[in-house]
Amino acid sequence: MLQPVERLAAAIDEHAENVAKFKRGELTPDQFRPLRLAMGVYAQLAHVKHMQRIKIPGGQLTAAQLEALAEVTERWGRGLAHVTTRQDIQLHYLEIEETIDLQHALARAGVTTVGACADTLRNVTASHLAGVVDDEVFDVTPYAHAVTAHFLFHEHNRRLPRKFKVGLSGSARDHAQLMINDVGLLAKVGDLGQGFTVYVAGGLGSTPEIAHLWREFIPVSDVLLVCEAVVSVFHRDGERKNRKKARLKFLIRKLGEAEFLRRLDEEFDRIKAARGEALAAEVARYASEYRESDPPPLTPSRETLGDGAYARWKRTNTIAQTQPGYRVATVKLPLGDITSEQLKSLADLCRRYANGEVRATNTQNFVLRWVPEGQLLNLHRELSQIGLAEADAGHITDVVACPGGDYCTLAITKSMQVGARIREHLVPNGSRQEADDFVSALGEFDIKISGCPNSCGQHHVADIGMTGLMVKGKDGVERPHYSLRVGGCCGPSARIGERLDGRIPEEETPKVIAAIARHYMAGRAEGESFRDFVTRKGVQEITRAGFAAAEGSAI
Repeated sequence: MLQPVERLAAAIDEHAENVAKFKRGELTPDQFRPLRLAMGVYAQLAHVKHMQRIKIPGGQLTAAQLEALAEVTERWGRGLAHVTTRQDIQLHYLEIEETIDLQHALARAGVTTVGACADTLRNVTASHLAGVVDDEVFDVTPYAHAVTAHFLFHEHNRRLPRKFKVGLSGSARDHAQLMINDVGLLAKVGDLGQGFTVYVAGGLGSTPEIAHLWREFIPVSDVLLVCEAVVSVFHRDGERKNRKKARLKFLIRKLGEAEFLRRLDEEFDRIKAARGEALAAEVARYASEYRESDPPPLTPSRETLGDGAYARWKRTNTIAQTQPGYRVATVKLPLGDITSEQLKSLADLCRRYANGEVRATNTQNFVLRWVPEGQLLNLHRELSQIGLAEADAGHITDVVACPGGDYCTLAITKSMQVGARIREHLVPNGSRQEADDFVSALGEFDIKISGCPNSCGQHHVADIGMTGLMVKGKDGVERPHYSLRVGGCCGPSARIGERLDGRIPEEETPKVIAAIARHYMAGRAEGESFRDFVTRKGVQEITRAGFAAAEGSAI
């Protein structure tokens, strides 16, 4: 059997062959499409250019891998990389031939694009805080890598009815958004030790579904077994004729929850009898092989006050680890974008101020873990020098967005600088400082944008989610608008946001969002989340509060 490195090289060589055949006319566009997608290559801009998606399991990257990403971004990606809501990285505007050398360069650094698109098990997501914060049950990262490695060249991969997503979270805060995955694994400790609660058949898109509880507890040794069972049922029973109905969520709707879970139980028992011990041994091997880079030594503890910008950044962008003396620092990326030069600099910074690694987040940022408290001020100063020291990570101005119409052939609207424009309307006629104070007082509050109903921006599970659409005005001209949802969230009590009535012109949307935030600030009870506020007040009141700011332009 070929070793993993050899198999990756062989997969890229096969991709190069397929590109050559396509260029010679030996493969039609329809024949070539699934082959390039299986290597993470999307067509964009009327199929003239291409996007390369790069898998980052659990969002975990070493400094050397960051440098490899910087190299390919600078050489082929026009100097700009995009972090996605599934901890992937995407490069745009590539020629199809360029993807071959790009993939080879990444493979040399241990980064792959195999299965990043197509009818495969996609990038396995995991909490970026796994193992370093108090509310984490245990570090789920080794099991994310185990699932990734096991399914990378699995017999069913490339042959599933459609894409399949797996997420692992270590706490109820659900940083991997497991409730919108086909398989969601929530860390739990039971009588048998460490394990997971298993949720299945979640997903977004035009008809979202919150995942269903399958098993209250399985030991960690069964993690590959449960994934095998669900993948196997999906491969066997999933829709093959109508791709619009080919996700696992449609299968559970078709069969009913009881019958669907019965089939999972039956397949679980069948696979356990045949290969249970081998799969458990495989999990144990992956877990024993997993290593996180060693943390840097703690520096002498001293108070570092810094200036106001540093104090705000420390308050909003860093959290204390469970390991005394260390903090996690969030590097906020506007709309998930980062330049090749910033990637190079970040590689250097994570070597000098952290443990030589970063992790991508589902909110399109990076985090540095294991930063000694005494180095935070120096880290902030150097982040400022490369334009990555913006505060308020996870707040209303830290907007999550799909790439939009600038890159995607499906997007109806384009990503815009929503965060900055929301800030302008938070405190009408107020100063920048007053607006910043409002953002701080509001606390964590997420805005998510999808340029079309496919929900790549995950707008269904946001405090305020935006969906792009075109609306024809009275003059007969179509213009970009947004439909809004409010009160969505992930976690064990996940729910889909409620839709506001009407559609809002693109230029008016920041004003409406700011008005809703002000209404929440003025009327929330002590400790009341925005989700609970929406439930208490009702969507009609939220609609009135927001649309009043649009001065009659919403329809």
